Amino acid sequence: MSKEQFYKKTKGPMDNYEDWYSYEAHNGKIVITHTWDHVSPSLKTNNGSKEYTLEDFYKSQEVQQEARDALTNHVQLCFESYASTKAK
Repeated sequence: MSKEQFYKKTKGPMDNYEDWYSYEAHNGKIVITHTWDHVSPSLKTNNGSKEYTLEDFYKSQEVQQEARDALTNHVQLCFESYASTKAK
C-alpha cells in the first residue's frame, strides 16, 4: 500500500507553516506519519517527520485534534465506499 495523505494544514502569513499527515501499511500494521515544514518570518526553519502507530496517534498530545478527526472521517468514508460497492 502506498502512502495516502488524509490531512494537510497550512497557516502563517505566507502559508509558511505546513503540516501533512499520511498513513500506510507496514507488515500488516498501519503507520501514520506527520511531516512538517515551518518557516518563521525570520527564515528560521523547522522541518521533519514523526511516525506513530495507530494507537499512539490517537493517544498523543502532540497530534492536532483536527488530524485525528480527519483520519477518523477518512476511514469512515473508506468503509462506506467499500460497503456500497459490495452491496451492488
